[in-house]
Amino acid sequence: MNFIYIIDALRTPVGSPFKGLKNFTASQLAAVVIKEIVKRNDLDRSLINEVILGNTVSAGIGQSLARQASIQAGLPVSIPAYAVNHVCGASLQSLIIACQAIRSGNAALILAGGTESATQCPLLFPNVDENLEISKAKGRQFMESLINDGLFCQLTGKRMGELAEDVAQRFKISRKAQDQFSLESHQKAVAAQKQGKFSKEIVPVNISSQQVLNKDERPRKNLTLKSFELLAPAFVKSGTVTSGNSSNPSDAACILMVASEKFSHKNKLKPLARIAGHVSVAVEPKDVFISAVPALKECLKKCRWSLEDVDLFEISEAFAAPVLYAQKILKIPPEKVNIWGGDIAIGHPLGAAGARILTTLCHALADQKKKRGLACISYGGGGCLATAVERT
Repeated sequence: MNFIYIIDALRTPVGSPFKGLKNFTASQLAAVVIKEIVKRNDLDRSLINEVILGNTVSAGIGQSLARQASIQAGLPVSIPAYAVNHVCGASLQSLIIACQAIRSGNAALILAGGTESATQCPLLFPNVDENLEISKAKGRQFMESLINDGLFCQLTGKRMGELAEDVAQRFKISRKAQDQFSLESHQKAVAAQKQGKFSKEIVPVNISSQQVLNKDERPRKNLTLKSFELLAPAFVKSGTVTSGNSSNPSDAACILMVASEKFSHKNKLKPLARIAGHVSVAVEPKDVFISAVPALKECLKKCRWSLEDVDLFEISEAFAAPVLYAQKILKIPPEKVNIWGGDIAIGHPLGAAGARILTTLCHALADQKKKRGLACISYGGGGCLATAVERT
């Protein structure tokens, strides 16, 4: 088999909305990472066959996001680039498409990942009369594109938080368990930051001539369980899902350099990991937050691994309840899951979220000198993507 390798995986820090990265467009964030990943690996840029970027909320970002980022990063204009929208799974879907292109022989080296600026998601004025002046639209009802296009399921008529609440209620996942999980996510992320665990995956972003952002903004070190208990339910009046045990849409970009076995050997590249398998599963839209279970099972089956063969898991923390559900059903040891914290602590940049967890997984495996890892992320509309990697 012609193996496919992740040569490198880098990301920006994850910025909280309207904070450090607020002035960067989604394409500019991606360009920062593309430029750095090419520089670090000292490769002839003309050898790159494609750039594939995931993005979720595309309103207002301009034509051809991936082309913008590619050219802003200084890549040759001859390199094709395009964007993929698969909600929160967009960037991991980009990686899967890259793998398929390489496996088919149509490419040897691809940059795949995703980017999102929650800050710059615009407000929308739907159904405005074509003769109505913009100035007169101020009194009209608007919608937030971030919510409408990224956080609301049109198929169920529910916000993603309401669907997470459904999981908590159906499977009796308590508010205390969700809050405790979320507190531990922050504690792990803060500890990882302090120990410099993210340093190899984060590309510092120059905000100004005097300011550089080099770490994720969201993790908080002074939280206690009481901090979470004080928060009101966010989606259902008597519910258990709060802003504390949910992730925060964020600003970030993440890029993985993916290559064929032949290309890697020819160019004497030392990969981070080999892609052992990937799957995509679809479920009823209302069951989106239990979809990690069939996805993880299917990916294990495809790789011919048992659950015990996996050293580390990265399961997207859009909300605490779905991760707790997956851990319980599959009997995944908690100490193997999101060892440096997850989206609840770090942030959830929609179009880059899947690539972010896979990037962190690859670097965590190397740091811990572990061999096998599995990443998965559920997406609105009802489904989940999973990717397995193995250090060589």
